[in-house]
Amino acid sequence: MRKFLILGLVAGLGFASAEACKDAPENYRKWNHVKSMVIFDQKHPLFNPFSGIHHVYVNDKGLEAIKVDGQRKFPDGAKITIVFYEHVLDNGAYVEGTKRIEAFMVKDSKKYKETDGWGYFADDGKGNNIVKDMFKDCHTCHAQVKDKDFVFSTWTK
Repeated sequence: MRKFLILGLVAGLGFASAEACKDAPENYRKWNHVKSMVIFDQKHPLFNPFSGIHHVYVNDKGLEAIKVDGQRKFPDGAKITIVFYEHVLDNGAYVEGTKRIEAFMVKDSKKYKETDGWGYFADDGKGNNIVKDMFKDCHTCHAQVKDKDFVFSTWTK
């Protein structure tokens, strides 16, 4: 079951179609930084494939929703980006290595009805789509946090 979940998470970072690629956000580094984390321990259930340093960003439309501790609802136009880097040990500290994945979530309740209003996208750094089916490969895993409008990340206070 864990292997299926991890494969689903990996697949869950991809594009549904070439048409959807245009929804992937640009200039996310100018957005609000939500948090960073490092998965470095092989015992962590998401080490393979998500080991490394992660930075999470949200645009202004999604900022207030991501700050909510309990049940929340993101407005259409909210966008979230997670950037995955290799983690490199450098003189006793983990630092960013090679960028591995840029993953995006875009809220559009009309366009993405099948996935409760969310479009899921990713770029492996080489312009390749990681998955083809947003519902099966992404949204089924995100359903674990339905009460948080399908978004795992929370605001770090």
